[in-house]
Amino acid sequence: MPDDAANVTMEFISSSKGVQQALHMACDEMQEITEDRWDEDLWGTSERSPYSEKTKLVFYFGNRDHWVADHTRDELISARAHGEGSDQRKPKMVIDKDGIPHGFCIRHSSIAAIKTVGFVEEIIAADKEQVNSGAEQEAQ
Repeated sequence: MPDDAANVTMEFISSSKGVQQALHMACDEMQEITEDRWDEDLWGTSERSPYSEKTKLVFYFGNRDHWVADHTRDELISARAHGEGSDQRKPKMVIDKDGIPHGFCIRHSSIAAIKTVGFVEEIIAADKEQVNSGAEQEAQ
């Protein structure tokens, strides 16, 4: 572990409430994150959604991530992700192919940042395309 990561970890463990808060958050996650309870509006796939053109959610999953079971990830992707020929309003979901671990911030922050920039650029390009398309339709 790099020195700066070790120092942050030691400060967190030594803090008066850090471990208690982390355990509370973990307990809450175990109780709350059990099944897909989000409605179609949040996913961006509702016909009445104001974002019905294309959702701006991107999920980036680790390959063989110890926090999300492969079968759970695969079920979510199958049910909710957009793919070839599917509803483009659905979120983009990607499984890592570069060996980035769940704890990317310790040794893989640069490549994670580069990937994030790419996702943001895709969203901006899609928004520009949508604006330009709307302007062309109004001009006609």
